[in-house]
Amino acid sequence: MDVLHYLKHIELNVGEIGPSVELLKEIHKKHLLKVPFENLDIITGRKLSMNPEDIYKKIILEKRGGICYETNTLMYSILQMIGFNVKRVSACFWNAEQSKWNPDFSHLALIISIDENDYLFDVGIGGGFIEPLLLKDGFAYSDVNGSYQVVNSEENEFLLRHLVESEWTDFLKINTYERDQNEFSEQCAYFQTSKETIFTQKRIVSKTTLNGKVTLTDKSLKLTENSNVSITEIIDEEEWTEVLQKTFGISIDNMAIFK
Repeated sequence: MDVLHYLKHIELNVGEIGPSVELLKEIHKKHLLKVPFENLDIITGRKLSMNPEDIYKKIILEKRGGICYETNTLMYSILQMIGFNVKRVSACFWNAEQSKWNPDFSHLALIISIDENDYLFDVGIGGGFIEPLLLKDGFAYSDVNGSYQVVNSEENEFLLRHLVESEWTDFLKINTYERDQNEFSEQCAYFQTSKETIFTQKRIVSKTTLNGKVTLTDKSLKLTENSNVSITEIIDEEEWTEVLQKTFGISIDNMAIFK
């Protein structure tokens, strides 16, 4: 893997490269603005890899995106190569339909330690927070995609709450213990094969923008700008392919699974 090639891909121009909060924030933001959250391989039956070299080839060389097990795995290696103190952690989203937390390891996130502070680094959500979040009880953060609050719920555990219609709601639970990559394999396989997960039901391609986010599904393109939402219906596969290329920079011609 080539760190400089990665930084060029996300259009981040830096001089001296070294671990700092400022660089961490810039990488997080630029990555989200460039690399989509997408499940196209799952829909087409191409097995996902958690090998950083494979992910680097897919995201950087093939100009693709991925889900958390891919994007955050890639960033684990990239950030280590830059010199950051980084660890993989297990996280899980609140399942509103079932009124419970999703299983452990259902989301792979990263924690970066700098100057005795820990930051949640997560580019695998799709329209989530633009900057890394300080894991400190009471820390509050807002950007164009919403407002968040960090709660230290118990030892080695933080809750991330999201402001929805003027009410703080549970969003993400983060366990701060360091985890091995292979501990995520079962859940990674589940999200690729289970009919109960949205990833196997429809195509999802989403990317953060300076003013919000843009999301492409099977039948529509949803654009959120400063909390204003517009939806454009997609007529056919030809138009869908054109939108994929124009909006997200993903070319079907470059995807081996479609050849």
